[in-house]
Amino acid sequence: MSLGLVHRKEKQKRRNKRIWAFIKFVLVIGICGGIGYFAHEIGISVAQEEVFLWKTRYETQIAENEKLKVELGQDKAQLDQLNQLLPNEEMKSLIATVTEKANSGVEFSRMETIINSVTKDASCFAEIDTKRFIVLTNLSTESVSTASYYRGLITLAGTGTPSLNENGSPEAWFDPTKEVTINFMLAGGEQQEVSGTLPLYHSVITNGFEYRFTITPGRTSFVDASVQQCNL
Repeated sequence: MSLGLVHRKEKQKRRNKRIWAFIKFVLVIGICGGIGYFAHEIGISVAQEEVFLWKTRYETQIAENEKLKVELGQDKAQLDQLNQLLPNEEMKSLIATVTEKANSGVEFSRMETIINSVTKDASCFAEIDTKRFIVLTNLSTESVSTASYYRGLITLAGTGTPSLNENGSPEAWFDPTKEVTINFMLAGGEQQEVSGTLPLYHSVITNGFEYRFTITPGRTSFVDASVQQCNL
């Protein structure tokens, strides 16, 4: 084989290699370009979806805010109307008391009956009945201590917080400066409870009369409970 023929074949091989290298390069560029274009389209699509999602959320939030503004305006109008119907603090306090009683389970019909039975010129009997009973604590030696009025029509009992001695140790008797709870038990089984620091005041309406109680500190362990019977 002549040297010229060998040289031409080598030259042809190098040319073929360059052509294939160029073709590979073009293919790689094409593939990369295709992938980039595809990724770009996906990115645009995702971005558009995100924009649409946030726009929808924004519009929903705006609508909800507008709805809240309307509801707030209605509530304010109702509150202003209610304030006009309640000219003073006494009326507002009465409404608050009725609401509290209703939330605790007292029927509106019963409260309406009681309020309707109240008259302008209520009069009380001169006689005041005063009794004492022990306010029990978790350290009391007694298990029960009550005071009954009007032949068992209303019975009172109470609980409190133990007093502390000079060493800071709890005693059996209650501390009259701390909150106590007085339970009013009616003959029909109904119970009413009042809590607070002494003196305490509470009215019980039953059997067509109002019984006004005053609870004050007594001698050690005791409270004095006075009651006056009044017409409604």
